[in-house]
Amino acid sequence: MSSRAAITTIDGVGSTVDITNQVKVETLAEVYRRVHAHDLHLVDHRAPTVEERLQWTVDAPGFEAALGYVDGYLVGAVAGCPLPPETLWWRDLTAADDPDLAVEWPGRTFAVCEAFVLPEFRRHRLGIRMTTELLTRRGEERVCLAVAETNTRVWHALQRTGFRHAGGTVGVRGGRCSPVVPDPPGAASAGNRVR
Repeated sequence: MSSRAAITTIDGVGSTVDITNQVKVETLAEVYRRVHAHDLHLVDHRAPTVEERLQWTVDAPGFEAALGYVDGYLVGAVAGCPLPPETLWWRDLTAADDPDLAVEWPGRTFAVCEAFVLPEFRRHRLGIRMTTELLTRRGEERVCLAVAETNTRVWHALQRTGFRHAGGTVGVRGGRCSPVVPDPPGAASAGNRVR
C-alpha cells in the first residue's frame, strides 16, 4: 500500500511525501547514517544495528511510514507501529501526570519509532509534513514518541504541533528521554487532529 501527497515547493526545491507500509530497510539505513553521522559510535546506533532496529519496526504489525523525497531522492522518514497491550514502551516511566498513561489496548497508541531528515532539508518543514501526513491517516486514539530532553529543536517543533510532555524514561544511552503525546481533546492545537 502506498499513497503520495502533493508536491510542495520551498525555495525552488520540490518535495513529496509517500505513505507506505513497504520500505527498503537498506535505503532507510543509508539516510539514517547520513543524518546521525556524528552519533554512530554511540551504543544505540550499534547494538542492535541500525538495520536490525529499522527491520524490527518494519516487521511490527500495523507498520506504516511517511517517506520524504526531494527531487526524487529519499531525504527522510517518519515510521512507527501500533503499541500492543504487552508493550515495553512505557517501562521505567516517571513523573507521569496520568496514572493510566502506560495502559495499552488494541487501537490505543501509534508509536513513532523513527523520525529523521537530512540536515540540509530540515528548513523545508519536511519532518512536520511527514509526521502530519502519516498521523492524520491513523485510527489509533493517540500517538506517542520519545525525544531526548537535549533535542530542543525537535521539542519546539512538537510543541508547536500540539504535543505535550508525558513523563520521563531512561533512554538507551542512559540519558533522559521524554515520551510526548498530543494535547487532550478540547485543547486548541493542531495536534488534536491526531486521534
